[in-house]
Order: sequence, then structure tokens, then C-alpha cells
Amino acid sequence: MSSEAENQRRSKWGAVSFQRRRFPRIDITLPVEYHVVETEEEKVKAVVAQNISSGGLLLLLPEFQPVSTCLKVRLYLGIRAIDAGVKVAWTELLTGREKNEFRCGVCFTDIVEGDLEVIREFITEYMEHERE
Repeated sequence: MSSEAENQRRSKWGAVSFQRRRFPRIDITLPVEYHVVETEEEKVKAVVAQNISSGGLLLLLPEFQPVSTCLKVRLYLGIRAIDAGVKVAWTELLTGREKNEFRCGVCFTDIVEGDLEVIREFITEYMEHERE
């Protein structure tokens, strides 16, 4: 059994996967709003994050975003909303879907330290809860 498979567990909140990376990351669906920085149209779009770490998010987007594109996001952790600037690290097209969707890895570039601490605490508490 692979180490990733060993680290996967079922949760009352859904499937969870703990990964050994620079930033601990949890697979969890979270609501996010975003818009592209420095465009004429700053239309906010609602999407989801498929995982979170203190380094960034994995977003599911309706359109392609090139590497290095800067976005503004509002991430919802329970009743708390966290605003941050992020930069696209990579994007891939998800195939076999009814419409085009893109998985997009983004890293935090502009986030208040207190909000980053809220994310760290959320991840730590979530991981501890899942180990019980």
C-alpha cells in the first residue's frame, strides 16, 4: 500500500488525505470567490478550493489562468472570510467533463499574518480531529 493510500482516511466531513509536503495540506472542499487582478473587468466568480495549506490552495476554475497570473481571493473557513492575494503556480485542464474546468494551484502572495495563522490553526485542528 502506498504511503499516500495509507494516509487517506474517511471523515464525517468527507474524504481526507494528509500529505507530507513543505506545507501540510488537507483535501477539503471550501467556498472561494476570486477575480483576476489588473483586468478591466473585476467580476467576482464563485468557485471551490479542493485543498488548502498555509502556502496556498488548489482551486477548481471555470477558465484557464496562465502561470504567474495574480488573483484576489476570498476564502471561507466556516464563518470566517479570509482575503488574500495569490499567484498561479500551475493550471491543468480536467478532461471528461460537461464543460471546461481547470485545476489551478495557487500560492499566497499577499495575506495578513493573522489570517495565515487562522489557516494554520484550521489545518492543525482538522488533522488532529481526523487522527482521533
